[in-house]
Amino acid sequence: MNADGQIDGLLVEVLKKPLDEREAYLDLVCRDDDGLRRELAGLLAASDEVKDFLERPAVEIRETVFSPLREGPGTIIGRYKLLQRIGEGGFGVVYMAEQEQPVRRKVALKIIKLGMDTKQVIARFEAERQALAMMDHPNIARVFDAGATETGRPYFVMELVKGIPITEYCDKNSLTTKDRLELFMPVCNAIQHAHQKGIIHRDIKPNNVMVTLHDGKPVPKVIDFGIAKATDHRLTEKTLFTEYHQFIGTPAYMSPEQAEMSGLDVDTRTDVYSLGVLLYELLTGTTPFDAEKLREAAYGEIQRIICEVEPPKPSTRVSSLATEPAAQATGAAPSGNGSASVTEIAKHRRTDPSALSRLIRGDLDWIVMKALEKDRTRRYETAKEFAKDVEHHLANEPILASPPGAAHKFRKFIRRNRVYVTTAFLVAAAVLLGLTLSTIGFVQASRDRDRAQEAKQVADQRRVQSETVTELLQSMLRSVDPHEVKGRDYTVRQLLDDFADGLDDRLPDQPEIEATIRTTIGGTYRGLGMYDKAEAHLKKAMEIRQHLFGDDHRETLASMSILAGLYQKLFRFEAAEPLRVRQLELSRRALGEEDLATLVSMNNLAFLYMQQARYDEAEPLFVTMSKICRRVLGEAHPMTLNSVENLAALYEHLGRDDEAESLQAKALDIRRRVLGEEHPGTLHSMNNLAVGYMGKGRYDEAEVLFVQVLNLRRRVLGEEHPDTLSSMRALAGLYGQQGREDEAESLQVKVLDIRRRVLGDKHPDTLFSLNQVGLMYLVQGRLDEAAPLLAEAVELCPRVLGDEHPTTLNAMSSLAGLYTNQGKYDEAESLQAKVLDIRRRVLGEKHPDTLRSMNNLAIRYWQEDRYDDAEPLLMQV
Repeated sequence: MNADGQIDGLLVEVLKKPLDEREAYLDLVCRDDDGLRRELAGLLAASDEVKDFLERPAVEIRETVFSPLREGPGTIIGRYKLLQRIGEGGFGVVYMAEQEQPVRRKVALKIIKLGMDTKQVIARFEAERQALAMMDHPNIARVFDAGATETGRPYFVMELVKGIPITEYCDKNSLTTKDRLELFMPVCNAIQHAHQKGIIHRDIKPNNVMVTLHDGKPVPKVIDFGIAKATDHRLTEKTLFTEYHQFIGTPAYMSPEQAEMSGLDVDTRTDVYSLGVLLYELLTGTTPFDAEKLREAAYGEIQRIICEVEPPKPSTRVSSLATEPAAQATGAAPSGNGSASVTEIAKHRRTDPSALSRLIRGDLDWIVMKALEKDRTRRYETAKEFAKDVEHHLANEPILASPPGAAHKFRKFIRRNRVYVTTAFLVAAAVLLGLTLSTIGFVQASRDRDRAQEAKQVADQRRVQSETVTELLQSMLRSVDPHEVKGRDYTVRQLLDDFADGLDDRLPDQPEIEATIRTTIGGTYRGLGMYDKAEAHLKKAMEIRQHLFGDDHRETLASMSILAGLYQKLFRFEAAEPLRVRQLELSRRALGEEDLATLVSMNNLAFLYMQQARYDEAEPLFVTMSKICRRVLGEAHPMTLNSVENLAALYEHLGRDDEAESLQAKALDIRRRVLGEEHPGTLHSMNNLAVGYMGKGRYDEAEVLFVQVLNLRRRVLGEEHPDTLSSMRALAGLYGQQGREDEAESLQVKVLDIRRRVLGDKHPDTLFSLNQVGLMYLVQGRLDEAAPLLAEAVELCPRVLGDEHPTTLNAMSSLAGLYTNQGKYDEAESLQAKVLDIRRRVLGEKHPDTLRSMNNLAIRYWQEDRYDDAEPLLMQV
């Protein structure tokens, strides 16, 4: 390390110390070196003068600042002498400068261009400065200082990165594919660090990833956070507003959601996409789409290419470089090396064209294409996860990414032709996904035959199934053909109904395929809230599998579980329980006590008992399952953690709060350590612990966790994701218990509005929120606002969910409360009696909801002075 580097390092360490410990630390590190001691003391004094530069604005915002001066080599700005211009962006110029006080070193100084110092530009400039200042990572350029020129133009000073763009460095030094991957991983880790600080870069490209040498070793440095975006805080107090339809970023490296230009749906996965483009270019010498073509295209065409055109796999791109004119017709990129041939590209990677294609084909293809998914939910969740897959590939270990199946390709076809193919067709694609993925299982159904016969039978079966899949694909495509649809809206339910109604005719003598398709269709109907149709298909699938395989086959057991789950959702416990009990008995007998399917069956039956408040029957099942999971699967297995959390939920119902909290905290600690802070499983555990705190009245602790989960889900999943909405609702419940009515109302109404818009008025989640908001208004005494919402809920819930569903009964109970407040006592009593009758029949006399209904009806009698009717109910409660 040079002298300047040594002093910088010591200064950083001294600044980390409390003020009263610095003298002792200087005595220790300087020993007899008085010169070093004086220099560090001077730097400390200087740092006290400038330590608040990140908190104070570089300049007060003015509309414009005119200055006749132009900076250039030799100009002095503050403590810095400009040496030469080394870069220029849309609003800033970067100079190499020499710092003269208190230490002499070369730095990079960025200053706003003359004439560009508007409010918007100054705000973005300060945001970049603040973003850099928040980060401390060896692969991100550091910020040292900031200030303003005499004419009022802000500048900031950062680490001078003496390097060249990463792609140029790799080609100049002819790095192999392996070397390029090893250089790429620290870039991912740097972006992960930025994301953990709440910063999205939004402009990752080779020119913003420079490679410099430290002790002869290449070190990538991420620079230029000029259009960075904060995910959960403001980078500057100055106005920083990105206009609607303002194009932000570099088109060739821009994600589809970024290209849409709304700015409302960009999260950390937009940087994952850009990292995927960068890796694509490192591997192939070209970007997925022609950068020159994108620069010349109109906005609409740029959006079409980025959002709809599927780029070729990297290995395919390398193989097809010789036929670039044909490829460019669809927006595919030419060589990134100008006129470089595939031979030259391969030479820069120390190989030949055919070997390069082979090196990339397989793992690297799938890793890159996973990062480049148009649908961000299919990309890597984090930059760290992306880097891990690259690391696993280099270590010859299994990777997370995998080749897309036929159904995934089918969905991409739909996306390319979405003008003609409506949203309904996407549901059909889900049916095909289940069908295609199950084909592998079907071809193994032949038993008890010799190898030759089995091979022939498997081949025949594969051929028949392939023909069946092809025929189904063609029929579904014809159903949404624009000439057939002729401009009519073709809804999800219409497509699903048309496909399901003709299923018997489509699959003669194909019972295995029919069972799989009916299972998928039933699941889709369940998701749409069409429970009667879901039940019919799921029952038929189970019956087919029972006939084909017998009761104890895994496929049959899976069908039992799915159908029982539907019944549980509908609170039809009398139908669910026999299936759950039978499923567990058969699993234990056929698969053994420690098989994963048996453990799942045990969990499902215990949960069913807990729903019915049969806690004494649920507890031994949860305890047994938890012990087996720990012994067989280990402490950190998802199934083990689920069992721990389920047992904690049971203990909460039993009032054993300390045991519940201990288990919840343990599960959260393991998930954080194994999965990371942002993983859905970790967030689920945090939410469970927060619910426990709320139940004990520890509202401050609960709020911290609820807010943290909500912010993370908003950033990772988006505002409209069901988990995000669930977090909003949980936080609203906490605010309601604290009497913070305005905050609770804001969240509850927002959830209802989003669910109406995204799911429709009749979806079960929408109906649940409808009742919640109506009940909230009722509790607040806002009867005129509560009345239409509760009336709508009571009208729709029985039709959509059935008379016995808990949401239906809760809505009826809420409306009864409204009637009481309006003086409509007969109507209130009638509804309360009906709710009690159903809950007695469905849940039993001892269920908490039944007891609550008894209490409500008894109070109604009491208010009417009907003490003889009220007393037996109250005594029973």
